[in-house]
Amino acid sequence: KYAPPEQWIRTLGKLIVKCHVKDFKLNPDGHGGKFVNIRDGSVNWPVVRRALEQVGYNGWMTIEGSGGLSMQERSRRLDLIIAGK
Repeated sequence: KYAPPEQWIRTLGKLIVKCHVKDFKLNPDGHGGKFVNIRDGSVNWPVVRRALEQVGYNGWMTIEGSGGLSMQERSRRLDLIIAGK
């Protein structure tokens, strides 16, 4: 049911046709948490980016955000993810 995104990417592989980017910050005990702006959470983006590359993903990436960031900042953060940082 719950697994790191890179695990789902490797499991689904070529079935992935769109990448919906969002972030989640786990509670310190590793159970529960909350959605946060991309790159402010617990997602290991360099690992996710490598997993997408390994399965040959070359499609769209769209951002889901909880607000609070300008479109320019959201774009900058997505650019960092795409760059593998």
